[in-house]
Amino acid sequence: MNKKILFTIMLVLVACMVQAKDKTIVWNNPATESGVYGDGFFRIVLDVTKVELKKDETVVYITALKRSDYPDHNWFQFVSDTYLKVGDTRYALVSADGLELNKHINTKDGKLDMVFHFKPLPQNIKSFDFIEGDIEGAFQIKGIKSVEERWKQIFPSYWRDEKTGDWAIAFMDECAVYQCKFWDYKQRNVNPKTGEADFILTNGNQEIKVIVGKDQKGRRAMQIDGKSVVYQMITSRFLSDYPNKDTRTDFVNTGYKTDTITVVGWIKDIPQWMNMKTFDFSYHNIITDDQESVYADLDALGRFTVKIPILNSSEFFCDWNQCFVRTMLEPGKTYFMLYDFKEGRRMFMGDDCRLQNELFKYPLGWPSVHYFERGTDPDRYIASVDSALIANNAKIDQLCKEHPTLSTRFEKYKKDNMRWQYANYVGQMQFYCPGFKMPENAKCYAKEQFWAKLEHPYTLHRDTRTFIRYFIDEAKGRKSMPFNICDHIDEIEWTDDEAATLSQYKKWMADYEPRIQAAATPEEKRRIWQADSAKNADLLNKMDKLYNSPKVNKLISEYFLGLELQDTKNALDSLNSDPLIFDIMISQEMYNRIDHQRTSLSQRYLDSLRAWVSTPICIESVENLNNRYIAIENRDFDKLVLKSSDNLQGISEGKALLDKIIEPYRGKFVLLDIWGTWCGPCKAALSHSTEEYSRLSDFDIEYLYLANNSPQDSWENVIKEYNVSGDNVAHYNLPDDQQAAIERYLDVHSWPTYKLFDRDGNLLNIDIDARNLNELEKLLKKLE
Repeated sequence: MNKKILFTIMLVLVACMVQAKDKTIVWNNPATESGVYGDGFFRIVLDVTKVELKKDETVVYITALKRSDYPDHNWFQFVSDTYLKVGDTRYALVSADGLELNKHINTKDGKLDMVFHFKPLPQNIKSFDFIEGDIEGAFQIKGIKSVEERWKQIFPSYWRDEKTGDWAIAFMDECAVYQCKFWDYKQRNVNPKTGEADFILTNGNQEIKVIVGKDQKGRRAMQIDGKSVVYQMITSRFLSDYPNKDTRTDFVNTGYKTDTITVVGWIKDIPQWMNMKTFDFSYHNIITDDQESVYADLDALGRFTVKIPILNSSEFFCDWNQCFVRTMLEPGKTYFMLYDFKEGRRMFMGDDCRLQNELFKYPLGWPSVHYFERGTDPDRYIASVDSALIANNAKIDQLCKEHPTLSTRFEKYKKDNMRWQYANYVGQMQFYCPGFKMPENAKCYAKEQFWAKLEHPYTLHRDTRTFIRYFIDEAKGRKSMPFNICDHIDEIEWTDDEAATLSQYKKWMADYEPRIQAAATPEEKRRIWQADSAKNADLLNKMDKLYNSPKVNKLISEYFLGLELQDTKNALDSLNSDPLIFDIMISQEMYNRIDHQRTSLSQRYLDSLRAWVSTPICIESVENLNNRYIAIENRDFDKLVLKSSDNLQGISEGKALLDKIIEPYRGKFVLLDIWGTWCGPCKAALSHSTEEYSRLSDFDIEYLYLANNSPQDSWENVIKEYNVSGDNVAHYNLPDDQQAAIERYLDVHSWPTYKLFDRDGNLLNIDIDARNLNELEKLLKKLE
């Protein structure tokens, strides 16, 4: 070889070396080990989409995504002190594209692409951290590395079936996850050179052997319990798109017969400050119209297993105070749910959990057009709703076009979920319209776009049930018919004295009503009433006591229930409703009457229920609740806690009344609870009375309860139901005028209202909420 050729070859080699030295190293969709996203709730998710390791700079591409399954919160910022970190060495931020540093920004449409330019990292770097300054709550993305580097790891690692795309197995330091179960390591061997591994896993008495082969560009051959498979490593926080399209459109429909959902889960690496002990699954019961919640106890690692009784496939709002998981679960199925605070990873495992994984990655949204307000033009509002629905569907169509293997069930569920949210808003228009009636065009739109498109199961979307109720309420006649006890004398057994009073009252009314109707002016009517009421004061006092007696209260309540049932039945008939909707609404009226009044129904209403309703679960729900309150009504309890108001007669001022009531309890703290049997939050708070008494037993407290507008039988039943009793418990059910005077004095505008009196009977100017026992306990310790 002559010198000229040799020299040419050397020049080429030198050029190649220089080019290699200057070459940009690119990591596409790198993996991350952990992240801190502001408040820890992942309202804003940061995805590192690319890293460029250049000679003169390191460029990090990040996409910020607003998680639309959370309440509104999409403001965030990046400070100029942001840096990259390798070991103890920091690499400062030079500039950023796509955002203004040190300024809060909004993702607007839910997505923002950003590019950060840093001082150059060594090009042979294996891993680095992205730190948004040293301020509290700063974004941190740790362990950023190429997927090629991540493929070498076994712990932790997550693997999916290449053919189905389902998450199949995971190996964590603490345990393995397979077939929706936790497996302990009986044996664990990993070859540090080849990356091969073998495990013996145990779950109770079950034992399986797992052999993991070498890495083949993110894929590994495995043998699990003798079965050979090839799995692909999952390096993203959410399961990426499935390999093939699922064209199913149906959801599990039990025919509205109770079944069970099993969820095994791991809320992994929970921040200590959260002090998280339970994880709740909440959904709405379409029969009772109640929110049902099932709580799973977490073990020391955050793991749980829970069985959820469910009527049909339903939308779930899971742990809405901390984790904000919004999804749909189907009865008869077993799911494994991973929610990892450290890695930001969220995935479902199971035999049919594709939709759940797709909803994790592409969450359900919230409407952009909100409530109809007074003064808004109805036609314009309906047009805005229609436009928003069309735009939403187009957005989902575009998403499915960009990700063609997204399942048909996902497309349908996401579109329908938004449609029923808008239906709910349209249904609420009636509350802001004259006479509580929707304009005819709005009613037609609701009927054509929503009512006519109802599909089973009605439980699939939370807002379906509220639209059904609103639309039927709008169709009701809303006629008010006053109750006249004289028309119902034969419906109740009376004592001789009561019968005599009623007979006298009926005679007086027969004389009084024609004279009142014949009176020509309001002044004349008032003179007749004043004269007659003075002349018959004793009779009217007796009738007032009779009207407030439990049996007449029940008679009146059931009279109005009968009117409501007939009104509902007429509305349902006019709408040609589905028989199931008919059964749900009729049974719901009865269920709500029992629940609101906390008293049982007469047998004639239960007979009507069985005559009108054919769906077993509807009948069962009403009868079970009714039987519960029959049992409570027949239960004995210590009536010494029920205090008489006889010693308060003649006192009309609120302060004087309170002073008289708390006078016997001087020397004690007095915790006053102003509540009502009609108040849902009040009753929910009273249901924790036993816990409250136990927690605060070290303090000398008198628990004083004043009931607002509460019938005697309902009042006693609630006290019995929640065992709101004890030697240091006193209940008053004062006359309406005295209760109102006390509430005016205490400036009560919401229920329950709590007030605290010191040992000298002085009202303390302190905001308290007895439902927050931790804070109440701290306060009492300070006052001791």
